Amino acid sequence: MKKLLLILLLVPMVSCSGGDDEINDCTDSELGVNCQGADYLKNSDSLYVLPWEIGKTFTVVQGNCTDGSHSLGQIQFAYDINMPIRTKIVAMRSGIVVKVIESFLDLEFGTVGLVDEANIINVKHDDGSEAQYVHLTLNGALKNEGDSVDQGEIIALSGNTGKTTGPHLHFQVIQPLTECEDTDPRENFTWYSCNSIPLTFKNTSEHCFGLLDRGLNSGGYTAEPY
Repeated sequence: MKKLLLILLLVPMVSCSGGDDEINDCTDSELGVNCQGADYLKNSDSLYVLPWEIGKTFTVVQGNCTDGSHSLGQIQFAYDINMPIRTKIVAMRSGIVVKVIESFLDLEFGTVGLVDEANIINVKHDDGSEAQYVHLTLNGALKNEGDSVDQGEIIALSGNTGKTTGPHLHFQVIQPLTECEDTDPRENFTWYSCNSIPLTFKNTSEHCFGLLDRGLNSGGYTAEPY
């Protein structure tokens, strides 16, 4: 039997053009679009809410399919959100906390840390997909591994840990393990390569091609009641 080896790389940080306005004519497409050919669900049909409290507004410093760190694979559909350290983070969707790291100190401004020194909290959903919230502050996970969390529940505090150039929240949702590809050619090992999935959010303004970065939408996105 193959040994199971699941590698999920977290590459935190602070376009590709795409879409077809004839297919998707929502108003934000006039500002720009994200990934070519990506299947973004209409936000009113989305299972997800924005990962910050209702009434709060934040801007996207890096969206999907960028020329920066969000280019391919697991982080292609990640978002970087500009927010002060210790901003409250809420669960985008109900699930079970499956991983917590919270022992790293926030970086001083002007310094960049290491990829594996980011504080994180990961929540697995009932379909097997997994939300990953990255760069949390020291002791910034407010839930423990094994805890159940409800959609919209406060689960963490944002920070500035790991490979980051400033305080922000990096988040993505990874496809279920059953949909991942075994890329290990060795007979007795399995290396699953899992991709992120396109996300929209039911509790904010229309965004048919995902959240647009602040170069296209300087006003950001407000979390609304749902």
